[in-house]
Amino acid sequence: MKNVTIKPDSWLRRVLPLTQKTRAWAWKYFDRVALRLVISGGRVRFLDTDLNFPEGVGVTYSTPLYWQGAEAYEAPTSRALAALLSRAKLFLDVGSNVGIYAVYAGVKHPEVMTFAFEPVPVIWAKNVQFHRANHLPEKNVLKLALSAEEKVEQFFLPIYTTGIEEEQTGTLNAQSWQTREPTIEKIDVQCTTLDRFAASNALPAGFCCLKIDVENHEAAVLRGGQEFIRTRRPWIVCEILYGQKVHPTTGERMNDNREILEMIEELAYVPLAVTSEGFFRTSLADFDRSRTFKDFLLLPTEAMPANASYLALDSVKELLPKE
Repeated sequence: MKNVTIKPDSWLRRVLPLTQKTRAWAWKYFDRVALRLVISGGRVRFLDTDLNFPEGVGVTYSTPLYWQGAEAYEAPTSRALAALLSRAKLFLDVGSNVGIYAVYAGVKHPEVMTFAFEPVPVIWAKNVQFHRANHLPEKNVLKLALSAEEKVEQFFLPIYTTGIEEEQTGTLNAQSWQTREPTIEKIDVQCTTLDRFAASNALPAGFCCLKIDVENHEAAVLRGGQEFIRTRRPWIVCEILYGQKVHPTTGERMNDNREILEMIEELAYVPLAVTSEGFFRTSLADFDRSRTFKDFLLLPTEAMPANASYLALDSVKELLPKE
């Protein structure tokens, strides 16, 4: 795949494409001829809001959003988070990467206190740039990972030469598949716990939501935030991957979500699969079956309607706290 970078002042940016239909057609055409027109910098629409991307920052987001439309990135998950943010007083973006959700929250809902956690220095720096480009406070972009303990841990970041930006697949989980990739950068990162963070900062009262995308380290994040979670009862959008570990003998990918599922049950939450058709209650057995979806809405049991196995997006919105 050959990359052609299109900056904000490029003549191509002004004339291609003019409508949503031609954008979708153009994306398919360039994909077939192995030519990737990379959108680097400038204003690009995400969901219902225009975000200002600095050059070289977030091109893995801005490129598909520009060519395929405002919901090209994780559409069901993005819509779910947008609904939660419409009522939130506090948003914690855990595993923020360059910060597309944190920046969206800041631009769309400036009244929501938002914190972005990203421990990898080069990616954290891009997150800061992204916030700065959208006139958002940089002090809440934290070069920290959330984990089960406060200490320095080793972060495993696979390096791929075919990518157009840093991959989003780094992990603190030493048992995860990323640690077996051919080329890995090992980075010492500072970790803290959600409980310690909450105790050390003046956080607003009211409804809060978390987005957790930490590549197989989710259980550690929840374990380190038990007091906060039991007290505040946040709604959580959490990635839980299938086939996330490697068999120690054969080297084959295998599935083992027991640790995160035990934490979800212990904290009295209900996992709902986030899909384009809505939110489906997911049993423990379902997690062992092969699946294509990876994101889940973790709903406090007291907020889940009795005997419900499915919720539409509108139903989720109706369940959100009114204050």
